Amino acid sequence: MAYKQWTSLDQVDHYARTRYRHWDQRWLDRREQSLVRELFTRYGLRGQVLDAPVGYGRFQPLLAEFGAVHALDFNFYAALYQLKRLGLARGSVTGAAEALPFKGDSFDVVFSFRLLQHMHEPDERRAIFREFCRVSRQWVVVSLYLMSLGHRLHRRLVKQPSRITMLTRREMLAEAEGAGLTLVRIASVLPGLHAHHVCLFSVGKAA
Repeated sequence: MAYKQWTSLDQVDHYARTRYRHWDQRWLDRREQSLVRELFTRYGLRGQVLDAPVGYGRFQPLLAEFGAVHALDFNFYAALYQLKRLGLARGSVTGAAEALPFKGDSFDVVFSFRLLQHMHEPDERRAIFREFCRVSRQWVVVSLYLMSLGHRLHRRLVKQPSRITMLTRREMLAEAEGAGLTLVRIASVLPGLHAHHVCLFSVGKAA
């Protein structure tokens, strides 16, 4: 996969200010934030929370309401941005999701948003699921794209800047369960219109 290669703090800051500037993107952001808040509240997700990858920290203020947030990103300037500009993370490090630089059971919740759709090989996703399971004591929250005919057609008709991998529900479950995760809840960001879903998994216990 290709990661966003920011080369300065100003580039991260510019992306943070412009990524959701249009009304439709702001609406989508509110919808995603609402879904995440509902999952954390309903299932009592609290404690030490790892945000990986943190990007420009879009979810850091929300996650901080539920515990101590920690940040990880493949890009050095994204990780640095959390310390220098945002200041919400207890710690912010550079690293890859498929090889997390943490001991096992370091966090109560691992949170990963808009990463897995950029992983185009099953082995990449399996490695990430295994790492999330390894470092989490209880919960893993990820977003991913599940097969949607309408969304697939839209991406073919309207030129998009990035390639997106859409999984079937069976593929998603096989990869996650093979890593030791149990699906607890799955929610569509825009039911019937968009392939983006938010999934809550438990670690080492039944749903």
